[in-house]
Amino acid sequence: MNTRLISWTICLFSFCFACQPESPSSEKTPQRPAPLFEKLPAERTGVRFNNELDPNEVKSPMEYVNVYNGGGVSAGDVNGDGLPDLYFTGNLSDNRLYLNQGDFRFEDVTERAGVAASGSWCTGTTMADVNKDGFLDLYVCRAYHDDPELRRNLLFVNNGDGTFSEKGKDYGVADTGYSIVATFLDYDKDGDEDLFVGNHPLKRNILTYAEHLENWKSPRHETSDHLYRNNGDGTFTDVTREAGVLNYGWTLGVVTADFNRDGWPDLFVSVDHMEPDRFYENNGDGTFSEVSEKRMKHLSYSSMGVDAGDINNDGWLDLAVVEMLSTNNFNEKTKMASMNPERFWYMVEVGYEYQYMRNMLHLNNGNGYFSEIGQMAGIHRTNWSWAALLADFDNDGWNDFYVTNGYLREYLDKDYHKKFFEAIKTGSKAGQSREDLLASFGKSAPTTRVPNNFFRNNGADGKPLTFTEKGPDYGLDNYDYSSGAAYADLDGDGDLDIVVNHSNNLASVYKNRDREQNNHHYLRVRLKTPPTVSPIGTKVTIETPSGIQFREFAYTRGYQSSVEGVLHFGLGESAQIDRLLVEWLDGKSQVLTNVPADQVLVLDYNEATANGGGGQVLPDPLFEDVTAASGVDFVHRETLFDDYKKQVLLPHKMSQFGPFFATGDINQDGLEDFFVGGGNGQAGTVFYQQKEGTFRRATDPLFEADKNAEDMGAAFLDVNNDRFTDLYVVSGGNEFEEGSPQFQDRLYINVGKGVVRKVKNALPAETISGSCVKPFDFDGDGDLDLFVGGRQVPGKYPSPANSLLLENVKGRFVDATASKAPGLQGLGMVTDAIWTDLNADGQADLFIVGEWMPLTVFLQKDGRFENATTSFGFDQYTGWWNRIEQADLDNDGDMDYVVGNLGWNYKYKASDEKPFHVFAGDFDQSGTFDIALG
Repeated sequence: MNTRLISWTICLFSFCFACQPESPSSEKTPQRPAPLFEKLPAERTGVRFNNELDPNEVKSPMEYVNVYNGGGVSAGDVNGDGLPDLYFTGNLSDNRLYLNQGDFRFEDVTERAGVAASGSWCTGTTMADVNKDGFLDLYVCRAYHDDPELRRNLLFVNNGDGTFSEKGKDYGVADTGYSIVATFLDYDKDGDEDLFVGNHPLKRNILTYAEHLENWKSPRHETSDHLYRNNGDGTFTDVTREAGVLNYGWTLGVVTADFNRDGWPDLFVSVDHMEPDRFYENNGDGTFSEVSEKRMKHLSYSSMGVDAGDINNDGWLDLAVVEMLSTNNFNEKTKMASMNPERFWYMVEVGYEYQYMRNMLHLNNGNGYFSEIGQMAGIHRTNWSWAALLADFDNDGWNDFYVTNGYLREYLDKDYHKKFFEAIKTGSKAGQSREDLLASFGKSAPTTRVPNNFFRNNGADGKPLTFTEKGPDYGLDNYDYSSGAAYADLDGDGDLDIVVNHSNNLASVYKNRDREQNNHHYLRVRLKTPPTVSPIGTKVTIETPSGIQFREFAYTRGYQSSVEGVLHFGLGESAQIDRLLVEWLDGKSQVLTNVPADQVLVLDYNEATANGGGGQVLPDPLFEDVTAASGVDFVHRETLFDDYKKQVLLPHKMSQFGPFFATGDINQDGLEDFFVGGGNGQAGTVFYQQKEGTFRRATDPLFEADKNAEDMGAAFLDVNNDRFTDLYVVSGGNEFEEGSPQFQDRLYINVGKGVVRKVKNALPAETISGSCVKPFDFDGDGDLDLFVGGRQVPGKYPSPANSLLLENVKGRFVDATASKAPGLQGLGMVTDAIWTDLNADGQADLFIVGEWMPLTVFLQKDGRFENATTSFGFDQYTGWWNRIEQADLDNDGDMDYVVGNLGWNYKYKASDEKPFHVFAGDFDQSGTFDIALG
């Protein structure tokens, strides 16, 4: 049997650049500038913290899944001298507190301060002035141990004399869960700091998916995250259940911010493993609503660290969440957990959200919804990642993105998995207990130190919403096992330095040299509040000739860590802030003008005089959702079909393209009605518009007979010139075998007064899995003819499908493809088309787009259609085109065209230099159509 190999190539966007070659020069190559960051040795800084962890002395990941997740770091001024100090948490190692002595020199004062937490397994750390005495206190999360007493979280209250007293139990915040992260916030806006603690259950690997699902649907308090309300008297009350934040999952990150600008702080919680992230929207009455499914269309699968920041300077906080997708294809295939399609759709079906194994960058659209743009932004893959920090590290006025990576034992390595579980079988036969064997899991797994990532925001270069990896150029590419990280201006020079906690290595301190190298301007804002007001949640907006910048105050960011309590603004070349607005959480505000740059500006709450009531007034929406009152009660249902059983490497499902709509006045009452198509097993439906603007569902069971078809495109048209609106419906999908009679299109004739009847023998017999139908009188005989686009050959992606040209002959359609447009046969995977006069000869031409197709033009000449794509130069524009529209956009009298491509926000990239290919054929001669993408 001969194997046929077919190759398609795609360049989604093509840009060509040319330059004149330079003549040889005797000049020396200019020396590369020093990197932006300098890693300072421990001998210089005095920071010798090492989160030492011997895999042979701890539980295995089978016993405690987070065993290798590392520690955190907090940056903050604990002694009130104006310099940020550093506090590191360790697992087996004691925690350490380093006082900043200036000039990047630190003193270890752990023993004197009493904050070592010896014998603990400490994870997250954060700071806040809990008792309102003017000194930052330390909150420390603990986990790992079976004994709940050893897991009690710690609150080190700052005594103001260089010592701390542990008061967790006294304050009521000694949480005994398996705690990973915590954040302070004033969720009820009463002026004091409340506390959210991120926890996780213990059992991960020994439960079935069904058991996890049951726990997720019916969470228990002891394994949930916890919310503690500050009573204002030195005690806290657990309000988890009544506040609506009872949950189940492996929380790893949390960030608090007012994402919808309504004046109330919200919470975003990143969750590892298969349970979805949680987005808690503050209702303003002491409760929260979980709105992740409503606000976001998809999430990361195994979410790690998280941060909030305005990446495009529009005044709305965006969200960055990191995951585990490797930076190269080899590691992606060998070290990543597999994404099982059946499991994926099972999770969606039972109520989990669409979750994908990669970093997410959720762009806040300012209307209550987020658009995920991680792949377009170029930040979606960074290895096994932990901290996610959004800040302006190069002081150019745009928030950059710093990510820490690494894992002490890569127990997800496929080769290791295979060998280990083979050894389990062998060991069991030799009499070794399964428990003992599982206890050794992961301890001999591969170990590889990896670099962290630094993504520079390209906004200053006129390319907003995109980032460029600059870790190696900026001196941040040291190979290590990194976990928690924090930023602070450690030397007070006006740029942000970085501190990283590593496993089995000394912590890293990176000095930022932006002020030395670029002399970019900056503004740092310190908040001064009375004991009755919390600084957390305070918003500051600045305006310069370059635009606006927005920050909101919070301590906890990234992963198990907290940052310096100062709001930092990079200003680039701007030496002055034209206008500064501070909005305190209680609604008071203050405006400053002509603020000089290059200073630490102290904003005093007591100087705020105006009271705007809190929150930002959103513009009135252009549209209002009237579905509930409209009478439109149609819910499109798709039959669950696993496309990947036929072709495991499909780039996307080919069986779920609906629903499709068509509009027209069916009953001639002057109001537009509409038809909505159904999925396989669901009948399409007509809705008649009523005078009051509501709709009435048709009761005629006509479409029930055709419910086994998958409705695709549809169009209303007058087929027989009786002035009644008829309906054409395209059949398609991927569920049926090639040549199935369920691909036969349908024609429904209106016999008057909105009564529609299906007409037999009005269409040629065809079994094409179609996409669209486009009516037009191409032959000028006074009746409407049709172009019908072929979408796919079922089970044989990406084979080109046949499209049809149907000529109207006295109310019946005749296939004129072979005689008038033979080029439509095997044309491609058509998605859309329009009739238009491309060459201004007065005749209708066809402009067709599709997947793996160039922009395709068929010019009409002498009653025939000829492919003229090359003559228009469109053969250079191959893409995954989805839509085409025409309009005279520049009012010059001819038609312009807008064509919708797949875009940049996709896992595959394409360019002239690196085109995207698909190879297809029966490679293994098994009778199935195989594909490979590359």
